[in-house]
Amino acid sequence: MWDGTRDSDVLQQWLKDHDCHGVDAVLVTMRLLSCTLAEAQRAFFAAPCRRQERDFHNRVMKGLEAAGDEPGVF
Repeated sequence: MWDGTRDSDVLQQWLKDHDCHGVDAVLVTMRLLSCTLAEAQRAFFAAPCRRQERDFHNRVMKGLEAAGDEPGVF
């Protein structure tokens, strides 16, 4: 599949269709693309099929930022 397209969005859709999510999908992406962890994460979160994961990540990050602004938290 990868050799035929070299499209990271297609790769993410294939991984999702085969129940490969989260950290596992990022690690597979990193290995196939021979890229850094940051680049693999960008490919993962940028893929249209990973919208739910991206939205969840953004909500969690906003919550952490908000909690960091509260006195006595962390």
